Amino acid sequence: MKKEKLEVKNIKKTFGTIYALNNVDMEAEKGLITGLLGDNGAGKSTLIKILRGVYRPDSGEIYINEEKKVFKSPRDAIREGIQCVYQDSTLIEELNVSENFFMAEEIIKSYLGGLVPFVDFERERKTAAEFLSKMGFYYDVNRQVKYLSGGERRALAVMRAFYFQPKILLLDEPVIALSEVAREKMFKILKDIKKTCATILVTHEVDLALDMCDKLVILKTGKVTFKGDASKISRKGCLKCY
Repeated sequence: MKKEKLEVKNIKKTFGTIYALNNVDMEAEKGLITGLLGDNGAGKSTLIKILRGVYRPDSGEIYINEEKKVFKSPRDAIREGIQCVYQDSTLIEELNVSENFFMAEEIIKSYLGGLVPFVDFERERKTAAEFLSKMGFYYDVNRQVKYLSGGERRALAVMRAFYFQPKILLLDEPVIALSEVAREKMFKILKDIKKTCATILVTHEVDLALDMCDKLVILKTGKVTFKGDASKISRKGCLKCY
């Protein structure tokens, strides 16, 4: 079975005279959750935007399965199998669950030999409901997203990304502001997801990183201050690097 792997080597990014990232190295691979930990301004968001193709690094390389990749846009990153779930989840409140689930990836049916394409809403509803229930989420797929709780929205965004079988899944603060019940459910999801793709969990929460992650990369003012097994660092040691 192919072992999906992401490698970031010597990434630098400046904004004017400010080093947002300074020779950053990190790896992530299928079967593990790699935590990207750091306070506000540490460089986490800049690194994620580089991996998403939003920013171009000033120098350094990105490899997926040992092949060098250059992302000129977010679409380039998506084509290479990188999916991202942001903290705000980018769901559209006025659309229902199934419409959000297939947003920008609609299931199309055609008439007249492909001359007249239509979105197959019925198939989208059926497919979304089946996949979500399989994963333990029993949504009314006709319900508008604005009526979902914060935990339900976050789970829907993660499940949507997971459905499209990413090679690398980037999760930006996936449990922030969630209830304890919702957090526990999200933890279970992440443990299942890491079996299928390389998973990077971006957070500023030390306890979350130590509880959920197999590997840790700690950033401080754009530099890596720790990289290794999460089990080899204590909360006290983590805070010294943080």
